Amino acid sequence: MEYDELTGIDGSKYTIMIVDDIPLNTRLLEKILEKAEFQLKIFNDSRSALNSFAEVNPDILLIDVMMPGVDGFSFVSSIRSNHDFDHTRVIFVSAVSESDEILRAGNMGANDYITKPINAKRVISSVAKQIQIIEDSKK
Repeated sequence: MEYDELTGIDGSKYTIMIVDDIPLNTRLLEKILEKAEFQLKIFNDSRSALNSFAEVNPDILLIDVMMPGVDGFSFVSSIRSNHDFDHTRVIFVSAVSESDEILRAGNMGANDYITKPINAKRVISSVAKQIQIIEDSKK
């Protein structure tokens, strides 16, 4: 895996919440991101993740669309309705690849959309881009 885009980033300063009902997907995302030493908060239950969101207060949310209980769109709609979480960068990671769904995600405040199967280079690139936006907003 190429981590060049994460070089120079102090991952320990950033919390990333990963929400996907399939443990294999969360483990894969964790494996991709662990080298950068981000503070990773992993959830396989979207309701638990939503209930813990304020406590975790992540810098970046990586979330699936299709999940039982609370789907990704409902989850993001809920957090976007609370301006305390405007700083959270949202990246959908989903098998849903229809352009209408991607447009819907953007309209509700998602910052990026990655289609499955999960591609490590694409995940790293997206996270690095969001970290750069966070850093630029602090200047």
